Amino acid sequence: MTEPQTMSVSTKESAGIPRSSTAVLDGRPAACEPQAEEQKGGGRRVYASTALWGLAMFAVVCQLMAATKLGSLHPEDFPYPTWTSWAIKEYNSPKTPTPNLVFLGSSLMLVPLDGVDADFTKKPIDGAKHHKSIFFESKFKDYSGDSIKTFNLALPGEMPSDAYLLTKFLLKNEKRPDVIVYGVGPRDFMDNLLPSPKATDPFRYLSRLGDYNERIDLIAPKWEERLAYELARAIYPLGESENIMTSISRQFNNFLVATFPNVTPSSTDKRRGLLPEYHPFEINLKECYFRPTDEKNRPPFVDNIDEYRKRYKTLKQDTFESQMQFLTDILDTANARGTHVVLLAMPITDINRQLISDKAWEQYKTSLEKLAAAKGATYFDFYATKQFPLSDFGDTVHLHSGGGARLLDMLAKKLADNHEIISSFNINRHDDTEPQVASLDTPIADSQSTAKSINSSSRTNPGGGSSKQLNPAKQIAGVKDGAM
Repeated sequence: MTEPQTMSVSTKESAGIPRSSTAVLDGRPAACEPQAEEQKGGGRRVYASTALWGLAMFAVVCQLMAATKLGSLHPEDFPYPTWTSWAIKEYNSPKTPTPNLVFLGSSLMLVPLDGVDADFTKKPIDGAKHHKSIFFESKFKDYSGDSIKTFNLALPGEMPSDAYLLTKFLLKNEKRPDVIVYGVGPRDFMDNLLPSPKATDPFRYLSRLGDYNERIDLIAPKWEERLAYELARAIYPLGESENIMTSISRQFNNFLVATFPNVTPSSTDKRRGLLPEYHPFEINLKECYFRPTDEKNRPPFVDNIDEYRKRYKTLKQDTFESQMQFLTDILDTANARGTHVVLLAMPITDINRQLISDKAWEQYKTSLEKLAAAKGATYFDFYATKQFPLSDFGDTVHLHSGGGARLLDMLAKKLADNHEIISSFNINRHDDTEPQVASLDTPIADSQSTAKSINSSSRTNPGGGSSKQLNPAKQIAGVKDGAM
């Protein structure tokens, strides 16, 4: 009996038999390694091809969305109203005449401006609509004999980085003011709780108005912030995500209203009680009022020293330097447009001042003085005057309406006595429309609710200080308690 013959690999190959058949011919277990490798390689190619097709389809969808501007909103079609959105819309409105003087600053400037007007007019002032200083205009006319128009762009939590965007995007062309009065405090430059300039509520809305790429190194200093910024610029759905979600939300709300016409939506005030961190800076008409007060009925002094102890705990030198750079940019931009800047170091209490190290205080004070001199700005240090006693303050940094009246009276007199500033005003400027007086309807929230509205913004917002965003409940309740 003849034994079965085996074929060598070379013999099989010469016979035209594939190597993958050797297992059968040799009677050994299946050995299909070459075929398995081919299958693995083919699988990788399929996965790679699928990924490339997916990326290509994503790119096409992004391009189509960009071409059709799907979900896009006008820059001033803000997701919901805040202190910032009300100010921007009114300033850019064709009905608003170009002001001679614009106020910039945080709640340190906003609170006395609105609170003083409530006392001066003896009427409640709606924080959402009131954007001028009637008291200052009156005092300036008393001292100079000239009438001017003012506009208040001081906002809760406003940092120099925000004031720069206000100057860059709003104070230009036919809306260029003659003079800017920018009231600053140490917190604006050395807030330990500020994560980055992008963290403020004013930035969120101001960044919609134009390109700020020339300062992106300061606005988004961290690599992850810069990456997010660049991706948003490159990928339409990412860059327009807030607008797209706002559009979807509005359509859904319209659907609910049409489907359930008899259901009354809950008020903003009730919603804040349930979800205090939802839309924290939101403010609607007739929600935040400054009411007339006097020495007998002013809210009691609020001790917010612990809050500022956290803010001043560690001086972040990079934050200080970047915010000083934004102040420099404000002065450069204003100078290029022919607008004179008055830099005003706001008064604070000695209690608050003592929280700041002597070295940091000297750096703050010297930087303001040198910068103003170098850029041709007028500089007033109202803290150094020592004319604002503790009784002028509602808390350790915010002047109440009584202290605010003292500040605005002093400021009006100093400006009226300054030849350079007087010569900057175009007193004979004419506008087709007169400024509209804010409606003073009966408020639904107490006047003190306005002050804290702003104070909370200073407290919980980096612009006002902390990395948390401002709680509108405190926005309004804050004024109720009189802490601004």
